[in-house]
Amino acid sequence: MGLGQQRRHCLIECIPLPQKIAKQAPVYFKKAIDEAEDEWSQHNAKKLIDTSVKGLRGSIPKDFPYFHVEFGLNKGFVHVIDDETQFESSFGLNVIRGMLCLPEEDMYRRRRHESVETQKQAVATFARDWEPFDWTKQLE
Repeated sequence: MGLGQQRRHCLIECIPLPQKIAKQAPVYFKKAIDEAEDEWSQHNAKKLIDTSVKGLRGSIPKDFPYFHVEFGLNKGFVHVIDDETQFESSFGLNVIRGMLCLPEEDMYRRRRHESVETQKQAVATFARDWEPFDWTKQLE
């Protein structure tokens, strides 16, 4: 299988939200997952699994595709996806866009791809700006 034909293995996005909106995020995602369930699933599997008890790894079968959203360190939801062809990779972003009341045209816009050099510059800038707040230095 060529690189152009491989499926996405993993995508992690961390999106900071205003505290007032972040508190409502579990309700938004629960509703969105429940509504989208008919599009993703071929079976009557459990729609929404709360990961606060068993964690992510203990909540899903091995090697199954899934959508996971986390709210802080100890709360999140996961949903096993039966039919990956029906799942939109921008699902989570679209829920966030809805929470933030962004214009509808933003919901379906493709992600902007940036060059590796641009990404390296962004990482260097972030690392420089983050340095005064980097609590991990206290671990050394």
